Amino acid sequence: MKKRINQIISFFTNFYKNYKFRKLTIQLKKAAKKKGNERLALRYEISKYIRKFAKLDKNDRSKYIPLDKKTKELIRFNVDEKYGKEMFKLNVKLNKKLQII
Repeated sequence: MKKRINQIISFFTNFYKNYKFRKLTIQLKKAAKKKGNERLALRYEISKYIRKFAKLDKNDRSKYIPLDKKTKELIRFNVDEKYGKEMFKLNVKLNKKLQII
């Protein structure tokens, strides 16, 4: 009889734990999807800003002059100034070649 009671109690405790884990996984999936969408939007905004600043076309070719080191540093500084907090929050980085990682 005691064994049966222990089985029933363990069944309900496991059922409750599984319910909590399912609920948490649903919340985590929603949060991950939201953060992913925010990252994509930020990447798009940064790439749009870089193209506008450097006068690049869709193939990343300058209409006038190729980018030199000084211009790249200036663009990087401006992107850091404008989007720095959001980039840190969403773990988006910009490398030396102005590629978004």
